[in-house]
Amino acid sequence: MLTGDLLRVRFRKGEIHLPYIDELDRDHLGVAETLIRIFACHEGGTRQELDEELTDTTGAGTEFLFHRGLSKLLKDRCTFASASPVDPVELRRRIFEGAATAYRDTEQVRIDREAILTEAAKSAAIGAEAVEGAFYADLREAERLESFKPCTAEWLLSRYNVALAQAVLLRASELDLYIAGESPARYRDLFRKLKFFRLLHEIRQTGPGEYHIRIGGPMSLFKSSQRYGLQIAQFLPAVLHCEHWRVSASVVWGARRRKGVFRLTAETGLKPIGPSAGQWVPEEVVWLEERFARLNSAWHVEKGSEIVDLGGQGVLVPDYIFTHHPTGLRVYLDFLGFWRSSGVRTRLDLLGRYGPPNIILAISAELGVDEEASTEITGEIYAYRRTPVARDILGILDAMVDRASGGSPENLSLFDA
Repeated sequence: MLTGDLLRVRFRKGEIHLPYIDELDRDHLGVAETLIRIFACHEGGTRQELDEELTDTTGAGTEFLFHRGLSKLLKDRCTFASASPVDPVELRRRIFEGAATAYRDTEQVRIDREAILTEAAKSAAIGAEAVEGAFYADLREAERLESFKPCTAEWLLSRYNVALAQAVLLRASELDLYIAGESPARYRDLFRKLKFFRLLHEIRQTGPGEYHIRIGGPMSLFKSSQRYGLQIAQFLPAVLHCEHWRVSASVVWGARRRKGVFRLTAETGLKPIGPSAGQWVPEEVVWLEERFARLNSAWHVEKGSEIVDLGGQGVLVPDYIFTHHPTGLRVYLDFLGFWRSSGVRTRLDLLGRYGPPNIILAISAELGVDEEASTEITGEIYAYRRTPVARDILGILDAMVDRASGGSPENLSLFDA
């Protein structure tokens, strides 16, 4: 990911424009190949040695932002680690103590540096030749390039253009995505990634196979959050796998907090930077599936594969579908994240009017739902603290079977005690 100091945006009539590069330009490809070669040749070397060669290659002026941007993306593909065989802090303590002792010895004409280092090496059980390298091995500049994940010059240039757009979306206050003509599987993948990145969002169906997705930015949470902006930026690559889409984002840029609109479309030419990874599922959801299977209940659980239209005002993409073998009752389980109480009420209203008859909404207390407000909401809601408990879900499901057969009260209290 690029930082704000590695790009220059231009404002024209309130809109933000970026200096995308020509990915087929021979000069650009040449620069990319040179930088990739530098990183590959420095495996095993120090970070300082790498930075010095990059400075000699790219220069230090603003006209070299492109070169430094490529270097930043390549550094993101590196693993650096300290290579010291001993604790550098302890080694320095022994060396400094030896030097202090030698300094206080009035019989010595001069301080023997090699003797001090040799004695420190002996006490640390390492070779004398290793002392120099281990002395400051814990400093960032002394870290060694342990591994570098290579790439092609063509991919790096494509990644650079996407990174430019992501750097702007880091400052988005809200974003509108319009998408059409995709397969149900692609839509499910996209909608699930909204959940995976825990983005505040509303989805409306605007026509057959057409959707408008509004994503609230950190300003929607009444505080600026770089972490939340990062999640918006990380969501962009999922959109690039689609064919017909356009994005309009409200952005607050720079120290002066200048406001502008940032637009992207499929015709912008940004390319996917990796394969579609399928349907993302948060870890807590995966844990629930694993633990529920261990209960050996009468319920069968499977990942949701349906997109349920909610009267053109939203969609439901359930995380799981539970089927009760003895009765055939099917229950949807949907996880909500970063929803405020008003949003939950709206969601419940939509589900009540247009949703399937049997559904459980699981809401994490850590994901921004106001607990006091949520207790006022009636309906089949499961509130959990850190991770959902499989046995609690089973209790809710069994209660729903009883209700369906007339054996329980009309209204269920499904809140976690």
